[in-house]
Amino acid sequence: MNMINQDISKLKEEIDSVVTQKNYETLRYVLFNEGDGTPFAVHLFIKNDKFMVNSRDERSYVVGKTFEFSTFDEAKVKFLKLLDLTVEINKEDIKLGYSAEYYSPLWNK
Repeated sequence: MNMINQDISKLKEEIDSVVTQKNYETLRYVLFNEGDGTPFAVHLFIKNDKFMVNSRDERSYVVGKTFEFSTFDEAKVKFLKLLDLTVEINKEDIKLGYSAEYYSPLWNK
């Protein structure tokens, strides 16, 4: 495993640890794989030496804009905020009688 892969592994572990602490394991998110087509996922990846964060729709198209950051810590904060918003929005949709983007016990109780 080269140094870049080792570094990415550590960054993934850091994110996964926070996801577990927040009980967000059922949320759809993709780390360091820009081309992954998981629908409704929040993505964090590296492109052109910048950390990029975005959300995707049911066809895996970017929703809104892709946020660019110089540091992992900045990107991590935005990534986790988007996961928080995913939970809030889907809870509100269920409360208003709409369907959620996908099933998660975080909002389908």
